[in-house]
Amino acid sequence: MKEIELDIWFYDLPAAWQEEITGIKLTDYSATDDPKDPDYEYFDNAVADWWDSHDYADKLAIYERETK
Repeated sequence: MKEIELDIWFYDLPAAWQEEITGIKLTDYSATDDPKDPDYEYFDNAVADWWDSHDYADKLAIYERETK
């Protein structure tokens, strides 16, 4: 699996699943899971920063763990 495919998989996950994987809570940003909610953007950026801080091997390990 290519890294771009891992990125697409992760970014397409529901917010609740991203919360579970990252430990970053949507409620910490007083947001709903509606991407149109202005506060959701803060959550989304925090999750994206978290994911991007991982290298390919880490991303692959997370994918494999979460899709078993």
